[in-house]
Amino acid sequence: MLQSLLNNMKFLILIYGAVRDLIIRYLPNFNKDKNYFAFIAHPRNIKDATNKYFFLKFLPKSILLLFLKHMWPVTASEVTGFKDLTGKPVRGYFIVISMLPEQMLKDKKYATKKIIQAVKLAEKRGANIVGLGALTSSVTNGGKDLIEKVEVNLTTGNALTSCITFLDVQNIAKVKGIDLNNETIAIVGATGSIGSAVSRLIVRDYTANLILVGRTMSHIELLKKEIFEIRKDNNVEVTDSLDRISSAGIVIVATSSSSAFIKSEHLKNGAIVYDITQPRNVSSDVLNERSDLIMIDGGLVKIPEARINFNVGLPKGVFFGCLTETMILSAEKEFDKLSLGHIDLEGIDFIRDKFNKYGFELYNNQ
Repeated sequence: MLQSLLNNMKFLILIYGAVRDLIIRYLPNFNKDKNYFAFIAHPRNIKDATNKYFFLKFLPKSILLLFLKHMWPVTASEVTGFKDLTGKPVRGYFIVISMLPEQMLKDKKYATKKIIQAVKLAEKRGANIVGLGALTSSVTNGGKDLIEKVEVNLTTGNALTSCITFLDVQNIAKVKGIDLNNETIAIVGATGSIGSAVSRLIVRDYTANLILVGRTMSHIELLKKEIFEIRKDNNVEVTDSLDRISSAGIVIVATSSSSAFIKSEHLKNGAIVYDITQPRNVSSDVLNERSDLIMIDGGLVKIPEARINFNVGLPKGVFFGCLTETMILSAEKEFDKLSLGHIDLEGIDFIRDKFNKYGFELYNNQ
């Protein structure tokens, strides 16, 4: 009886919150001077979608998918416990659009409409900057498709995610006794914002052999030319075939896909696989089949005192790098170094300096 009453109360609270968020978008902006931040994300799968709205799991799958596609954006949680360098609390909101990854990639125009609605909600909740998480970045061309359609500052957080990826790979190599100057590193999704930036960071500091994997050869060739301006040698291979990554000791996965497509046969014995994708693009079967591999969920940061008061599939005090960048830029009010579209190395160095000042730690599951 008591449990039933609690479930009913929880249901009513969730409905109230969703209706409130719908109405807020159409009201005047009473919170424009609040200086909050907001971060927009989406469920990685149906399980994620039913974490907060528990009653959805009772719907038939066809109706559930229809609901997830057409539901308006809602505030899933406040982000609490983060403070600027003076000790002042910096508040934020975690906002979700309910579309699944496959729905977003199938209809990018409609997904963009939902993302704009989410940004408008963030504006009305007092955000001075909005971070675009997971596929909300890639389906909007790195956020560039939203420019002039919204008023608030936008960032993909890809500068810090790229930086974290590079630093993590450095640290892992040091621990494992790997000389990156003599290693072969494959980057899957190399022409994307993060993949491109990580490629350029590696060649700036190391003579590693690079295998750049992308879907469109003309785009990969352009990246190779850009890399050649940084390091003039022939240690860069470009390909549209996953089969080539089987020669790499380190594989960095930075794609924008809704499904896992990297299989066991693609990976070298003993390879280190650093996957920053959400949802993960390395097949779960690989974990069961290959005990020789080192699998790392990347792009993560430890901020022990801060909390996302909502289940996003991370341990307490662990944050996505893209969200962390949003938080730092909001606290510092640095809105002239936003990560939109192509990420330059100067922007990465800038956010790395800010990251170090806050004393945050890298986190990986090793």
